[in-house]
Amino acid sequence: MITSTYIPGNSILHKADPRIKTVVLLSTVIFFFLSVPVTAIFVIFLGLIFIGINSLGFLKIIHPVKMVLPIIIFVIILTPPFYKGGEVILIVKDIVILTTEGISHTLRLILRFTGITISFYIFFSTTSINYFILTLEWFKLPYKAALIITIALRYIPSMVIIYNNIQDAHRLRSGNNVKYNFRNKLNTVFPTLVSVLIHSIKSIPTLSMALELRGIGCTAKRTQFNTIKSNKMILQIAIAGVTLLLLPVSAILF
Repeated sequence: MITSTYIPGNSILHKADPRIKTVVLLSTVIFFFLSVPVTAIFVIFLGLIFIGINSLGFLKIIHPVKMVLPIIIFVIILTPPFYKGGEVILIVKDIVILTTEGISHTLRLILRFTGITISFYIFFSTTSINYFILTLEWFKLPYKAALIITIALRYIPSMVIIYNNIQDAHRLRSGNNVKYNFRNKLNTVFPTLVSVLIHSIKSIPTLSMALELRGIGCTAKRTQFNTIKSNKMILQIAIAGVTLLLLPVSAILF
């Protein structure tokens, strides 16, 4: 019912300690929200692309970009006209449409939004969801809170798959003579979303039984099949600390 985003592999990132990857993920997301030069953001973005291609392959790393492509297009269209500073590049009927400041802010938003998306995609594609729960518990987060976060993160791709399956089912029922242009696609969005909502409501009992099987509501002490060993913690903390320092330093240098 809930789809896992983990992609099995044998890369260095797949073998890395999930605690280190969690710290690096948080530091990377924080970096994208900092007021740093666009060049620094671009360098980190290229680093993410390189890591993603090396760990998952080119086609896999393009997938999250395709998912957020409509939002990127809206940013490109709507952002530049609101920034009038810098050198004017395009004027239409005495109205400033495009400036160097508008291009800079647009590029910053695109890199920031796409970079965060790719960061989470790489993390959850190379980290087993079971070890992610163990990592949150290792950081002293209660099991119930860790489970809620995990279910929320796994439920999003599950809903995307359900939406695509229902959309394909509606197409099969409508026959082969229907032309799926932009107008027809808009007409099918509402019934598809209603079907997804009904499917989600019907899946509540299944989710409840799954939570009961995981011991939610029991007062007995929990046991775990898998554990994360706490050895070599000095090396792990050192690597995470160096990573946290490198991001601000790179921002200053660029």
